[in-house]
Amino acid sequence: MSTEFRLLKEFRAGDRVQQAVLLHLQKFGTAVNGKKYARGTVQDNSGAMNFICFNDGVAEEIRNLPNPSVVIAIGQVSRDKYAADGALQMMVEAIQQAGSEVDLSHLIPYTPQNIELYERTLQENIQAIEDHALRQLVAVVLTGDVYKRFVKNPAASKYHHAYIGGLLEHSVDVARLAMAIARETEGIDKDIVMAGALLHDVGKIYEISADVGFSYTETGNLLGHLALGAFVVDRAIAGIPDFPEHQAADLLHILLSHHGSMEKGSPVACATKESFIVHYADELNATLNQFQYREENNGNEWQYNRMLGRQIRLGH
Repeated sequence: MSTEFRLLKEFRAGDRVQQAVLLHLQKFGTAVNGKKYARGTVQDNSGAMNFICFNDGVAEEIRNLPNPSVVIAIGQVSRDKYAADGALQMMVEAIQQAGSEVDLSHLIPYTPQNIELYERTLQENIQAIEDHALRQLVAVVLTGDVYKRFVKNPAASKYHHAYIGGLLEHSVDVARLAMAIARETEGIDKDIVMAGALLHDVGKIYEISADVGFSYTETGNLLGHLALGAFVVDRAIAGIPDFPEHQAADLLHILLSHHGSMEKGSPVACATKESFIVHYADELNATLNQFQYREENNGNEWQYNRMLGRQIRLGH
């Protein structure tokens, strides 16, 4: 079997498919006619497409797969008659395992940015921290295995910066936005802002796998990246003699509150100027990434965005 595949965005209604995809099962059930069905999405670097399977045996196979799974999907592309926008869907008739000879590079998205430039900017940002203790702390955290994973990991399993190098890109860009705000605001501890911005998502290296599918780890599901990041930083603080307690508390507060409020998943709500700055820089960068990635991969002027829960206008 050929191991060269088209990207999902290249398929049109009526095309036959024999394609390596990342398959996400969303629902398995029984239709009114008594037949089993499975539905969800298939995904590659170019985007995602809904799938539906009405074959009893194949639906059961899909149900029993790890979720998500890499498979060879066999079937046909059609218009989804239930989708208001006439979106395409894949009618899956069969699945096969993807053997070791199959090239899966089209299933692992990479940052479109210059990764070496981002690494240099990261080091420049660390050196720009004037306070010696904070600069030492950030340098200690972002070294060794943590650093290797930090520059490779995605920032999310889907939605924003969900690609190799995404965590580095997101962290550096959040620091850039946060410092722009800090420079225009009186009474801000800029070193705490920089340290908090660079480290706010460090826990994601333990929450999300960098393997195909960017699935959540068991530890990530149990603890989440806010707590995991706080653990990483707290351990590093413990290894630095006489690290100032007030700086430790202020920095850990940023990590634990950067989602903004407890309703959004933070164990504590933002309570300092610095934590609000990092929170809004984080939120803005994640939002603007929705436009950047889709403008590079889709020519439609208007498109529904699941993360934002609304139609957004792409381009100018």
